[in-house]
Amino acid sequence: MDKIVSFIVPSYNCDKFLDKCLMSFIDSDILDKIEVIAVNDGSSDNTESIALDYAARYPHTFRVISQENKGHGGALNTGIAAACGKYIKAVDADDWVETQNLKEYVSLLEQCDSDVVLTHHHTVDASTGEIKNWRSYPPKFFKAYDFIYIMKNWKSFDRSLTFHGITYNTAFYKKYGMQLSEHVFYEDHEYATLPCCYAKSVTPFDIFLYDYRVGDVEQSVSEANQLKRSGHTKTVINRLIDEYQNLQLKKGCRGRDYFCMKTQGLMLSYFRTMLLVDNDRKEGRAAAEEIMLRAKNEMPKTFAFAKKQYKAFLLMNRLHISKKTFDKILASKIYNKLRGNHDFN
Repeated sequence: MDKIVSFIVPSYNCDKFLDKCLMSFIDSDILDKIEVIAVNDGSSDNTESIALDYAARYPHTFRVISQENKGHGGALNTGIAAACGKYIKAVDADDWVETQNLKEYVSLLEQCDSDVVLTHHHTVDASTGEIKNWRSYPPKFFKAYDFIYIMKNWKSFDRSLTFHGITYNTAFYKKYGMQLSEHVFYEDHEYATLPCCYAKSVTPFDIFLYDYRVGDVEQSVSEANQLKRSGHTKTVINRLIDEYQNLQLKKGCRGRDYFCMKTQGLMLSYFRTMLLVDNDRKEGRAAAEEIMLRAKNEMPKTFAFAKKQYKAFLLMNRLHISKKTFDKILASKIYNKLRGNHDFN
């Protein structure tokens, strides 16, 4: 039977988590309709043997591809190239899917022809157990929207237009996607930006599918690692700016606005790290200014999107306000009401 969706699981030294991830795909009702491609990215632990055990037990569902280490982006490139499903969905090896919702998800994908599908996801704090709901709020689910509508109603869609929320039509991705950067962290921002900006149809499903584990100090998203790997973030930002120059979208196309908005989001994350986390405040200001100057010259709309927040970060930097204090502001109900953000419910 033809596969409806290919799940790509980039896997590197993740034997502590991989069994939980792969087990979450086991629903006997849909095993013949999905494939799970675990890409063993040069692991030195038991990652490969765990993945091979699933392939042996469920040979029509699980596949294992082993390669020399190429990083998260390189593993995704390999898995996507091998995918044969109608749709592709990336799931990190230390995360998992909501097994009880897989059947409905696959059924809806069978009926869908959109370039991009959005689903809700949870963040699950590994330290506290706190669960937050990240979702879209369209006026109607299982309806196709274009970027003209989405950009006018950004807050109704933005929390699902991410690595964890996006499912791509495979043919669409292979036509417009780029080879993701290898051996760098945070290239998932490339994945959620290109080819998504080319999508003519984006359909949100009212399903929680992905559980994203957070709160681990070893993760790339931890504060210490974001500072340590700030050069990786800078590399991805510069890659996005380079790719923006090569877009084959018409001038004024709202897909360009989407690309600019996503690039701005990564820039703001970089600014938070360099201006509020880096103890060398002067060095942090210089690094942030370099990126803003390039955006001003080459992506003026992104510069315009980011300008106000950038100035606020600069002020906090000079006042020696910490990221911890800033995070408290972000979490406040007053701030979210002013920003028009939806609650995490």
